[in-house]
Amino acid sequence: MGGLNFQSPASLLWFLPVGGFILALYLLRMRRRDFVVPASFLWPERQDEVRANSLFQKLKFNWLWVLQLLALAFLVGGLARWQVRQENLKGQVTVLVVDASASMLASDVSPSRFAEAQKRAQAYAQSMQAGDQMAVIEAGSTPRVLTGLDNESAKVQNAISNLKSGEAPSDIGEALRLAMALVGQTEEARIILLSDGCFEPVNNIRQGKATLLYEAIGESDENLAVQALGTAQTPKGLEAYVGIKNFGSRPGNTAVSVYADDRLVFSEQLTIQPGQITGKTVQLPSDAQIVKASLSEGGFLKSDDVRYVPGNPSGAIRVLVITKGNIFLETGLSLDSRVVVDKALAVPASEVATASGQGTYDLVIFDSMPEVPVKAPVVCTFGEGGASSIVTIGGKSRSPNIVTTSSTGVLDGVSFQDVYLDDVYTAQVKSGTRALSKTRQGVLVAERTSPKRQIYFAFDLLNGDFPLSVSFPVLLGNLVDLAVGEEASGLSLISTGQMVGLAARSQTPLELVDPTGTKTSVPPLNGRYVLRNFDQTGLYQVGSGEETKRFLVNLISERESNIAPESEIALSGGKTAGTRVLERFSDLWKPLVALMLAVLAFEWFVFMRRS
Repeated sequence: MGGLNFQSPASLLWFLPVGGFILALYLLRMRRRDFVVPASFLWPERQDEVRANSLFQKLKFNWLWVLQLLALAFLVGGLARWQVRQENLKGQVTVLVVDASASMLASDVSPSRFAEAQKRAQAYAQSMQAGDQMAVIEAGSTPRVLTGLDNESAKVQNAISNLKSGEAPSDIGEALRLAMALVGQTEEARIILLSDGCFEPVNNIRQGKATLLYEAIGESDENLAVQALGTAQTPKGLEAYVGIKNFGSRPGNTAVSVYADDRLVFSEQLTIQPGQITGKTVQLPSDAQIVKASLSEGGFLKSDDVRYVPGNPSGAIRVLVITKGNIFLETGLSLDSRVVVDKALAVPASEVATASGQGTYDLVIFDSMPEVPVKAPVVCTFGEGGASSIVTIGGKSRSPNIVTTSSTGVLDGVSFQDVYLDDVYTAQVKSGTRALSKTRQGVLVAERTSPKRQIYFAFDLLNGDFPLSVSFPVLLGNLVDLAVGEEASGLSLISTGQMVGLAARSQTPLELVDPTGTKTSVPPLNGRYVLRNFDQTGLYQVGSGEETKRFLVNLISERESNIAPESEIALSGGKTAGTRVLERFSDLWKPLVALMLAVLAFEWFVFMRRS
């Protein structure tokens, strides 16, 4: 709210003559008849009558004329159409998109940017009038619609109060696409984005008939972040490298501390220049499992003041997929937090078995590509095979009749029942290889465990509907488990907002415990547990007993750490979102007239009734 206006300011001039007339009534001579009385002492002295009988005497204070002038002021203000300017919707269909990303937790606007966005959203909702419709979308790592288009202000306000922020990057593009789907074809509809502009460029946005308006929130760019933390085995033993970056425009002072399993092993006061990174190498205990780096004074954003990594430097699983393109395989692997996926059309020369040096990858998958010998300890082949394959490839058969399937190892929880497979290769196992699944024509799945683990599938993934079955993600999880091996620490490193998929071998819900100790039950879906609740930094625990998995979650986003608010945002095609504020003037004549009547009623009650 802010700003006053008079639609008919000339009406204010009526206050002068009418107010003067009211005051003149208290100065005019009172004309009275003369009466003869026997004695004057019978009549007390009346000073007010003396004043009234003296024309143009000095005006004395009297509550009567004060109240009458006040009532006149209210009446004249009503006639002048006194208005207050409001941030409002102009009777339009509106979608509020509230940025719930990590940068919105910055406290340069008290108590936070996100709280300020909620406050502004509530102001819009409170100003709804007849004909207004509003929807609310929370733009987090996974955008969600809190309420569709609704004309009830109370319902919209309740939805806004249920907005939740997280320590993860937001998907503003998807949130805006949701908004466009709601009102993109509505004439004069408006989409209002409440954000600090600290997000990746927005592409593939079609505004349609809706107008996109952007309200910037935030004031400062002062922020320090733990930008890098990693461990490595060196000749000196286990060491950690920590890097701190100053994203602000002024030098930053902070103490950086490094902990090994909650034991302080390093602390030093640092001064970091704007835009610079300062790094330190720290000696760690050889048995360190979890390493944490934290800052004492990290600026206005606290989410990136801490970072965690496993003490074991070989935590991630590197997977190389040799393929011409398979969205099912690539997406399925990327959902596993333990996996770093690379894709290529051919095996790099450095990864061929005959090349010198150690291999980079833990698992190599040949997706309908010729198999060649590689250094990776685990190899999986779909379809064509090659000279190094563990089977002998014959011709092809259509719609094979599967007769046996093992339920252990890589096929644990995997079923080929009710799955359509086309053009299956006729394969026979070589020496040292065992069949895990057979058809009447030959082997469907085979495995060899020595000298390295090799798995062969006698079908192409894209020739059939197996990638659409519930068994496909389970199979990928089993392959990664084989690559992890038995000596894995059980710690996975992921970023906030990342989605994690785990194989579900039963219908029992999985328990997830966040860094605050809050427990969430996650039911299985199509043979997979899909975990989406990693919206805080810290240590998460999933499952129990021997099946327990732990996840170290960090805010890993330079764009979120760079909290300098943007005055405008660019959309795809070079378009810029509008930044003007929606306004309309609300008339105050009704409350002014009501106040006038209240003043006159009070005057009557106090003075007239008393007389």
